[in-house]
Amino acid sequence: MQAIRPARGRVVAGSVTRHPRTSDDAAVPETHGPVRTCVGCRVRDLRSALVRVVVTSTAGITREHPVAVVDERRTAPGRGAWLHPQPECLDRAERRGAIGRALRLAGPVDTSEVRTWFSRTGGPVIERESGLEADGHPMSTQR
Repeated sequence: MQAIRPARGRVVAGSVTRHPRTSDDAAVPETHGPVRTCVGCRVRDLRSALVRVVVTSTAGITREHPVAVVDERRTAPGRGAWLHPQPECLDRAERRGAIGRALRLAGPVDTSEVRTWFSRTGGPVIERESGLEADGHPMSTQR
């Protein structure tokens, strides 16, 4: 009699077969919330720690290549690519062509607007500071 091999992810006799890539190797943030992957460094992080990049609707009209811009409110319609707000991640994403691929665009994407935004903001955006960051006392609730 021939043994029947189950498809991946199917329950057989009380056990689940797993795909080898679904292990818990990837770094997953400790806190709960929406998780996205940075297209530059490929690290998963909370949505609040990443910047959303989209292509403007007038991108192909005035310039040769589509223009990527930062969606500061994270509410623009359409496909978006997520990046850590660090120039290193933008450099890696440009080198690999990851922004255009994430936005499903053929050809190069002009990321000069994104680079300008990164230089203008000067680093990671922290919406509110609390605890140690706010006043130097880790358990303090005073601002």
